Parts: sequence; C-alpha cells; structure tokens
Amino acid sequence: MNNILNNGGIIPQSLQQPRNEILSSSHKKVPDLLAIESHNWLLHRHYTRHEYLLTKKLIDYELARFDNKNEYASYLKGVILRQEGDIYTSLDYFRNCYDVNSININNLKQIANSLYLLGHHKHAIESYLEALKISNTPDWQIHQGLGECYIALKNVDQAEEELKKALELTKNVNPSLKLGNLLITQNRVHDAIEVYKTSNEYSDKNIEIELGNTYLKLNDIKNAFQHYGTVLANFPKCIDATIPITYIIQTYGEFDVALSKYKSVLQVCPESFQVWNNTGMCLYKKGKHVTAVCCLKKAHFLNPLALLPSLNLGKIFLLSDQPASAVVYFCAAISNAPENFIPYLLLGQALHRLEDFDGAEKAICKAHSLAPQNPLVLVNYAAILEVNKNYEYAREILSNLKDISVVMDIESQIGAATKKILQAINKAN
Repeated sequence: MNNILNNGGIIPQSLQQPRNEILSSSHKKVPDLLAIESHNWLLHRHYTRHEYLLTKKLIDYELARFDNKNEYASYLKGVILRQEGDIYTSLDYFRNCYDVNSININNLKQIANSLYLLGHHKHAIESYLEALKISNTPDWQIHQGLGECYIALKNVDQAEEELKKALELTKNVNPSLKLGNLLITQNRVHDAIEVYKTSNEYSDKNIEIELGNTYLKLNDIKNAFQHYGTVLANFPKCIDATIPITYIIQTYGEFDVALSKYKSVLQVCPESFQVWNNTGMCLYKKGKHVTAVCCLKKAHFLNPLALLPSLNLGKIFLLSDQPASAVVYFCAAISNAPENFIPYLLLGQALHRLEDFDGAEKAICKAHSLAPQNPLVLVNYAAILEVNKNYEYAREILSNLKDISVVMDIESQIGAATKKILQAINKAN
C-alpha cells in the first residue's frame, strides 16, 4: 500500500506525485527508513475523535508498512475491536503487542482482560500474575483484575484479599465497588457499608448510590434517602438515584408525586422495566387497575425474566378474581426465582380458588420447604391440608405456628384464620 498520509487523510494513488519528481523538485534525499512511531500521533488524534473507521484504516496501513511491528497501532486496534465486541480478534492484536514488547505490563493486562471477558479466568490469572512479576511498581488494576477472576471462580477469600490490596493502592472507587458487592453477596452488609464509607472521601456519586442501595436493603429508609439526596443535589438528572428515591416516596403513599417523577424518568429511559413496574403499582394503588395492568405488562415484556412484574401481575389478577390469569404469571415468577417462596405460596392460593386442591397443596408444600417458619405459609398450608382432609398434619402445622407465635408477633388476621381452621378440623372429627 503506497498511499501517502496528508493531514490525517489518505491521498488516492492517482493524485500522488511520482517519487522521482518529488526528489528532483525538492533536491532532498528521502530517508530510506521511516520511524515506526512516526504516525502514532495521527492514530491517537483520530481515536480520541471517535473516528474509529478511519483509525482502523490507518492502523492497517501502518501495520502493513512495518510488518506488524508497530506496538501502538496493534494496541489501538485491539482496544477498538474489543469496544465493538470482537474480543477474539482483539486478543490477537494484544498478543501481537506482547510479541513486539514483552516487558510492557499494559500488553499483559489487556491480554488478561480479554481472557477474562472470554471466560478463560484461569488463563487470565496467569497473565495477571506474569504482569505482576515484571511490574516495577504496585499496580492496583492488576490486583482488581485478579479479584474479579477469583470472584468468577468462586474463590471468595482470594478475591477479597486481592481487592483489598487494590483498595490500598488507589483512591479509585472501582475496587471499593467490587469489594462491597462481593461482601453483600456473602451477607456481610455492614462490612460492605464500612468499605463504601472508607472510600467515600470525596462523596463519589457511585459510592453514594451503592450506600443508598445497601441501606435500602436493610430497610434503613432514613440513611438511604440521605445518600440518594446527596447524589441528586449534585446530579439532579441521575437516574440511578431518582428511581430508588421515588420508590421510597411511593412506599410512603405519595403516589401522585411518585408518578410525576416516574413519568420524567420514562422520557429519558423508556425501556426501564423497573420504572414501568413501579408506575403500574402506583396506578393500582390509585384504583386505575386497567392502566396498571398495561404498565406491568410493558415491564414484563421488557424483561420477561424479572420477578416483580410477573409477581405483581399475578397478584392483581388474583385480587381481581381472575385466578386462571394469575396462575400464568405466578408460574412465570417461579421460573424466574425458583428459590423464592412467595410465588409458590401465591400459586397455591390461585389454584385453591380454581378448586385444584392437590395442585395447591403441592405448591404450598414447596413454599413451606423454602420458608418453614413463615407464619403466612404455615396458615395457608394448614388451610389446604384441612380442605384435603389431612387433619393430622394440619394440626401439626398449626402447632408449629403456635410455637412460632411465642417468639414473634403474629398478625391478627393469621390468628383469626388459625381459629377457623381448628374449628373446621374439630367439626370434621
């Protein structure tokens, strides 16, 4: 390829002046050897301008000129291809960079990162460890990468150790976020909060949001609201803070305020199933059942694998005396969250309404196996056992419920239902 670069562009061959004429006109000798890095500045300029198509053409030209020996060109091509989703090909370019310069740790880090994205976690760890050996100074990105690989391999202790090392070496919030999420998955929520607080020296937006999310999981509404409010004070249009703080407003019964906020959010991100779900529940609480179902169906369409839209649709159909429709969505909820007892319990109630008593007993039995001490599960289980004339087991379940009532408060409705079931059992006997 003999094209000539001019001001960032390529002059067509037909417009190029013959080399001999250039020599004769300028009376200067053109050097026989060109520096490999002579056009790296041009590649960088086009890349930073996001002119990726032109950048790739220039990279191919540079690599062809110097037999793939231009390290920066290969590196840039790998980065662009990975951004475009072609991770396998990008890995080849990063390996080419390593062949050209094996002591540059950035090449090894990019190889490891690509291997991680491809799911080759053990090979990624090997590359990170090799980069760690040749690194002259501690590198937090290497330790974070190792931590992410160990998380993928479910080696929690090693992952925590590496992320803590990364946290000690930088003020960047990424290791804090990774470590906090890891601790939350281990039910060490308070430890995660301490990690977030330690790293929140400058009130980082992402850390504040994670703190708010964590407090919300603990049902600490006051602290959650405070952290979301801090984010919105500095970033009024931050969707990640607007949605949860609006949900808090919704839980306090301010449905009109919540709806106005949800509408503004939907203008920015109309494909958020969470917002459609919450909007539907606000409308349902306001008595607009048809519109609520439409919003919830929209949420279910946007994310059929989400639990809440299908669960909420089932509840609304069950409360609207449409148990057959409710069964469809409760089954979908079970598929999405097979370890959650609530869809099984509600499915049992819907099947009970349809007079499928055997199916109802199986569903509630599964709920009981997942939550054996939940009062609501126990009273429903006893009720369906009484219907199926399994009186002895029903008495045993009610006895368990009585034992639980000694150590925790039981709702009055559950107590009243328990008395009715006992009366029915005694009458049958």
